[in-house]
Amino acid sequence: MTGDTHLCFGLLAFLSPINPTHLIPIPQTFPSQPSGEINAVRVRNRGYLVFATDPSKGVDSAEYQQVYATEARTPNQAIAKVRPLAEDRRVLAFLSTGKYWGEVVEARWVG
Repeated sequence: MTGDTHLCFGLLAFLSPINPTHLIPIPQTFPSQPSGEINAVRVRNRGYLVFATDPSKGVDSAEYQQVYATEARTPNQAIAKVRPLAEDRRVLAFLSTGKYWGEVVEARWVG
């Protein structure tokens, strides 16, 4: 380790048929920066869940709703990333929070 980096451990969540919330430590190196700079980077991109619904399908249909996860600066940028995949569906973006934990697990990642 050099003087300008710190070794930290993050957590990687993965799915398991036994326990869907396994967490394993992942070593990561982060540069030594003032917390203000680190927070500025975090604010630039946030995690969003984008819900795409098809009004022509029944609400009980499996094809009615698709959920996508992405990082973006604004909800509109998140929608713009998902729009090509959502075809003619209605789309709404929400900041990814604990409220949507069930949807996060099933969401498809859009980079």
